[in-house]
Amino acid sequence: MNSLQRVQITLDHKQPDRVPVEISMAPDLRRKMKQHLSFDDAQLDQYIANDFAFIGPVFKNPASEIHYADPTIEVTPQDHYLDIYRVPFKKIETQFQTYIDLVGNPPLRQCDSIQELDDFPWPTPNLWDYSNIEADIQAHPQKATWAHSRGFFEIAHFIRGMEEFMMDLALNPDFACRLMDHIAEYLLERTRCILQAAKGKLTICEYNDDVASQNGLLMSPDMWRQFVKPRMARFCDLIHQHGAKVKYHSCGSVRAIIPDLIEIGVDILNPIQPLAQGMDPFELKREFGKDLVFHGGIDIQELLPNADVQQVRDHTQKMIDIVGKDGGYILSGSHCLQADAPAENIIALIEQAKK
Repeated sequence: MNSLQRVQITLDHKQPDRVPVEISMAPDLRRKMKQHLSFDDAQLDQYIANDFAFIGPVFKNPASEIHYADPTIEVTPQDHYLDIYRVPFKKIETQFQTYIDLVGNPPLRQCDSIQELDDFPWPTPNLWDYSNIEADIQAHPQKATWAHSRGFFEIAHFIRGMEEFMMDLALNPDFACRLMDHIAEYLLERTRCILQAAKGKLTICEYNDDVASQNGLLMSPDMWRQFVKPRMARFCDLIHQHGAKVKYHSCGSVRAIIPDLIEIGVDILNPIQPLAQGMDPFELKREFGKDLVFHGGIDIQELLPNADVQQVRDHTQKMIDIVGKDGGYILSGSHCLQADAPAENIIALIEQAKK
């Protein structure tokens, strides 16, 4: 059974030969693992044996390879990296890793009119070249392929400021909706271009939009249903029209809206943060396992950094046995694996997953 067959069987909620695996590592952890195992990049990828290949368009004019989630179009004299929405980011270094974070000066914080929103230089799909997509899929005939779109809610508070945008939703919903719609229209058209270029051969398309914290949604469930759900449903419909499955990523506790996600067509839920409220993967499997495929669930907050090797092996096997029963589970971290985890624990996770 090759990777594509394994994933397709899992998505059909049937038992594969083993659980599909998609383990992603932060760059610092990749360097650490390559040094520990004396591997180069290709050898490390072969060792991990992921069942998936990422497929995406090429950004035409990046200003730097350093970026957050969207490409950098300008680097300021202060070494701030402006993305395609002109949101500024900075590079931060810690003892464990280097990462990119918000500077805290959103470009639309002072915006006070819908006309000003309309006049903002919004990105367009032609910033990207999609001509590589079909060939890239064909280059991975035995892998499940996936593409990616960001989400309008997270970008809206990046570009406006979290406090300002949440106040907009409550007190100035017309403004908030216009802001989200500008972002969503670009993201929908970019996604449509990817799907059309894939010509029905893409396995999964991810919609990525964090709407929750460790303890619950960032807004009330009713507010999410009013403002986010109908717009997100358009992405699900578009993806399904092109024959791909919908993978939804949101960190944190999305337990309150899981029935809504199923209703609008989400097929795969990621990353299943087990320490977030209501996100125990074994409970989710019992309650929603017939309707959802779960992707993630291996805790990176406590388990991988602090457990011993046997505990990692035991928990990984428990996830395979229970969440992976009758398909419907893709083994992965509760987010990208980080460099604070001992190399021995990462090896234990990979080895147990491949069994």
